[in-house]
Parts: sequence; structure tokens; C-alpha cells
Amino acid sequence: MQKSNFKFLLVAMMIAVFGSVSSFAQQTASTDKKSLILEFRKLTGADKVNLRLNFSIAEIQENLLALVEQDKEITDAQKTELKKSAKESGERLDNEVKAFFTDQSKTAPVAEEIIYQLYDKTFTEVELRELITFYRTPTGQKALVFLPSLSSQVQQAFTQAVIPMLQNFIQPKIQAETEQLKQKLKDAKAKKSVN
Repeated sequence: MQKSNFKFLLVAMMIAVFGSVSSFAQQTASTDKKSLILEFRKLTGADKVNLRLNFSIAEIQENLLALVEQDKEITDAQKTELKKSAKESGERLDNEVKAFFTDQSKTAPVAEEIIYQLYDKTFTEVELRELITFYRTPTGQKALVFLPSLSSQVQQAFTQAVIPMLQNFIQPKIQAETEQLKQKLKDAKAKKSVN
């Protein structure tokens, strides 16, 4: 009986040890694959992906201007002054958006993770090694087909990932600018009533 318990314990320990080694190997493979992806990106010049997001403050500025234009209770002179304020609000919001994208600490990690996922999904470790070693082989040709589409895929995924971040960032600022303009409208109406 004791012998069978010992055998069972020995088998259980072997499974645990091999399971740990296998788990460690999988973690190393992931790290190795990431290193291969970085090396391949450098080799092909794909380590300098230029990410841009087409975001225009124009629609928001149009809404602010419309808020002034649609108000029938203020004079033309007040409208002119308030339109100037609305344009200034739009410029401030535009500067906020530019500052958001200039701060690479917010967007660079998102971009790098998206790029890694695209390479990870597209190539195995073996393929990456072949690409690095035999860039002109059929595997290298696969990379040449993939790389031109990488930028647009990253751009699309980056846009989908960053738009919610930008909306959360800019929405309170839009609200504050709108409230400020509404207060100016209210003040202008009060001045008109006094005159």
C-alpha cells in the first residue's frame, strides 16, 4: 500500500514538474516571439509606424456657433462678440486635442500593443525566424504582402481604441465650453434687457 502511494506521489510530482517546465517554456516563447517581432520590425523598417487620427473640432465649433446664431433674443453686435467667443472655444478645444495626441505616454502603449497583436496573429515564431534569416524566401514574400497593409490595419485599430479615450477626455471640456458660452449668452440677454 505504501509503495503504491509512493508511486502515485512520484507520478504527481513528475506531472507538476513537467507542467511547470511547460508553463515556463510557454512564457519564454511569448517573450521570444516578442523579441523576434521587434527584430523583424527593425529589420524591415516597420518599427517606425506613423499613427495619425483624423479628428476635427470643426463640427463642435459649428455647434457652438449655431448656439449663438440661433438665439433670437440677442443683438447682432452681441452675436458678433459671442461668435468670436465660440471660435475661441473651438480653438481651445482644438489645442486640447492636439495636446492629447502629443502626449505619447497616452497613445504609444496602445499603438505598440496593437502592432504586437497584429504581428502575433499573422506570424508564428518559426515564420519570424525564417523572415529574419531568409527575407527573400517565400516566407519573406508573405511579409512583403503583409507590411503595406499593416499601417492601415494599425490606424483602424488605433482609431477604435483611442476614440473612446479621447471622448472621455474631451467631453467634460466641451461641456464646460458650452456652459461658458451659454452663460455669455445669458449675460448678453441681460444686458440687452437693461438697455
